[in-house]
Amino acid sequence: MTQIPIPGIILAAGRSLRMGKNKLLLSFHGKPILQHVLDTAQQSSLSPLILVLGSKSDLVQAQITPGRVIIVENPSFLCGYGSSLQVGLKALSEPCAGAMFLLGDQPLLITKTINRLILAFQEEPERWVAPSWSGLRGNPVIIPVSWFDRIFALKGDTGPREHLSDPAANLKLVDVDDRGVVLDIDTPEDYEQLKKI
Repeated sequence: MTQIPIPGIILAAGRSLRMGKNKLLLSFHGKPILQHVLDTAQQSSLSPLILVLGSKSDLVQAQITPGRVIIVENPSFLCGYGSSLQVGLKALSEPCAGAMFLLGDQPLLITKTINRLILAFQEEPERWVAPSWSGLRGNPVIIPVSWFDRIFALKGDTGPREHLSDPAANLKLVDVDDRGVVLDIDTPEDYEQLKKI
């Protein structure tokens, strides 16, 4: 089977309104939450890796080590989630069969999970792919290239959720032993829970 390169787009442009402070820079095991995601992604077979920043971009860049991750800025981050998806896709310079979208606030995500999702997509590159943990659908998600036009058509603070439930997406759920796919850090309570794990 031909190995299809899969780029990874890490979404980190939001304002952390529910947290009340920049959640991506909160410390977890001695480094920012976002750095955990960057490190995990760089250990995977994703290539290239794109980091989409927006709110307080200078502050974020000053506190992370991007490594091989390419940083792009979303000047329209106030328009919401969909605009960051679009900025990430526009940053891709090479053709691809699909792209993985990762959340910058999932520090428990493990590299093994990313690679399992990539393998599942490579087997059936026309299908959407997402992880499942204990019956819960999580992130990251791989979107086939044939759906990119619909991502570019998104308006406002909407992501691909509505497309995930579209029968045409033929979503492939991959069972994983990784609680990190369903634990994103949005609120102070989430952060307290994270610190106890």
